[in-house]
Amino acid sequence: MKKFGRTIWIWILSGLAFLGACGSNKGLSKNERAQLVKERDSIQEIIKSRENSCVYGSPEIIKEYGAETRRLREQLNEINTRLEEDDAKKK
Repeated sequence: MKKFGRTIWIWILSGLAFLGACGSNKGLSKNERAQLVKERDSIQEIIKSRENSCVYGSPEIIKEYGAETRRLREQLNEINTRLEEDDAKKK
């Protein structure tokens, strides 16, 4: 009987956790969304300025510059993905 009661208790808690997770995630708040849009615009400007720039220096410096540009593009992709997912949740 103890094992049955424990199993039922686990099922009840699991169900409540599932309902809480489903109901609480409604997307980004207005402030979070505004901050992401502002960050996205900032990164886009940086990438745009880097596209036509000439980099002089050692191969290590050029490699670091390229790596930083790739990191910014990845960050931009992540932000765009979050914003698209938020738009999809609201529909």
